[in-house]
Amino acid sequence: MDTGAAAKEQYPELMLLCRISTPFKASKKIRTTLQNVLQSSVDYFDFWHASLILLSSNRPPAFWRALKDHPDNEKISNELFNSRYRTDLRKDQVQSSFFSHSQPVAATTIPVVLRAGDPIGTMEIKLLGASSDTAANLLNKAVSIGRHVADIIQESFFSRQKDRNLRKLAVWLETVSTISSTLNINQVLHVVAQLTADLFAARCCIILLNEQDRTLVPAVAVGSFDPVLKKKWKALKGQPPFPAILNLINTRQPVVMTPADIENSMPREIIDEFSYAWVVMAPITIKGKVIGVVQVDRPIQGKGFDQEEIAIISAMTRETSIAIENAKLIEELALKEQMLHQLFSKLISAQEEERKRVASEIHDGVIQSLLGIWYRLQHFTGEMNPAQGSDLREELVKLKDLLGQQIQDIRQIVFNLRPIVLDTYGLGPAVKALLRNLQEEHRIQAEFALEGAGQRLPPNFELALYRILQELLNNVVKHSQATKVQVMFISGQEQTLLVVKDNGTGFDKSRLINPDAPGNRLGLASIQERVLLLGGTCDIDSRLGWGTTVIIRVPAPKAT
Repeated sequence: MDTGAAAKEQYPELMLLCRISTPFKASKKIRTTLQNVLQSSVDYFDFWHASLILLSSNRPPAFWRALKDHPDNEKISNELFNSRYRTDLRKDQVQSSFFSHSQPVAATTIPVVLRAGDPIGTMEIKLLGASSDTAANLLNKAVSIGRHVADIIQESFFSRQKDRNLRKLAVWLETVSTISSTLNINQVLHVVAQLTADLFAARCCIILLNEQDRTLVPAVAVGSFDPVLKKKWKALKGQPPFPAILNLINTRQPVVMTPADIENSMPREIIDEFSYAWVVMAPITIKGKVIGVVQVDRPIQGKGFDQEEIAIISAMTRETSIAIENAKLIEELALKEQMLHQLFSKLISAQEEERKRVASEIHDGVIQSLLGIWYRLQHFTGEMNPAQGSDLREELVKLKDLLGQQIQDIRQIVFNLRPIVLDTYGLGPAVKALLRNLQEEHRIQAEFALEGAGQRLPPNFELALYRILQELLNNVVKHSQATKVQVMFISGQEQTLLVVKDNGTGFDKSRLINPDAPGNRLGLASIQERVLLLGGTCDIDSRLGWGTTVIIRVPAPKAT
């Protein structure tokens, strides 16, 4: 049995690496607490194996691991531990032997602050062995676990300090850092909920409101919500808002509930179901509209929330609102960009179809008629007797030559509109014909290298690459003053590579950054858009006086 492969395919693994610059010795109580957190992550979540390494200044690394209770897990875990994780835990070996042994399915980093003035530490979170379908959801859970582990370490450190305000400062730094480092709404909600729960030694949940009917949408719950209680909490989906939430929607101000008045704000069955007593709700607002609620609660045996705690909860909720609004704006921009790409793609398709139609009509109509006239003139001038009028014969010869030149020009227009050689013989011969025309018409020396193009590629793919090259060569002719151009085309199994290099004057690359800059190359912008539609990348290297090199990489399609 290939246990490593089986684990990778079937068993999600969570790996945490906490790096802090402050000396920190984990007490026996903290070690037990961290071990319990890891064990909970495999008992109540979908992780099969969880590992944690703590690296602190001037201290040997500390290591924890936990695995789900299953008959095969001990054997698989031991084999993986020996092959992947076994190390003497020296700092110079941890990175190579523990955290870089394979590519993660998903990964992220969250901040850790232990002392004012110190550099921010990091909690690196790595997820392996999960399918692409479940990776995003598991990473959100992993972030919450990583945040909880970091908070436990912070709480242990700050509990020794006289100034507890440092803990609050750390929370603010982490909240702001999280918001600025990710636009993933779910990760933001998980981190904010976990931070809030840990900071106030309370339960925290975030409930969003359905945009259509304003019913409840449970999003995140952390703290002492056991699996059974979480199922009941998720069952709140679709229910109408509680009176407390309605009050919060109307006032857009925090709502504070105590054991004495909570029945006025929540249904009795909800209070009993979740043992609510001391509760604070703060609104998540975007553009003045309440879209959700951050709820923090403590049991009746605990103490209520003072004004400072309520103010901090409100402030963290405002930060959450900003994060969600930013993420939504980015999503809207991404959607609009996607729509623009689709419109551009349709425009290109319509343009190519129109070019094909016009080229066909010119070739089958105008050129054939002109050829008929040319042949008749040739026949007429050949049979004319010089005595019949040398002036008339000379004029007819000039007319025949002029007509012949017009036919050649129109043929070139037809070729540019829709190269028949591309449709008939493929990209390689079409590129050779294009470069031959470049040499004949513009006296630019052209070199062409072709590799791996023995089979025809999909017509749309070939046409797109041909248009890209055509536009690049047009730029060379119009702007570069080049005397030589080199073209390389490599069609591989993984990707297709197109390189165009000239020895021209080059240009200032800053023009590419600012599309409105004077003299910006609109042709290059069009090329980059076409490459993007193929799912590829376009790298442009140019310096004044040193020519220009364009490297285009696109995923290789299946040959037809």
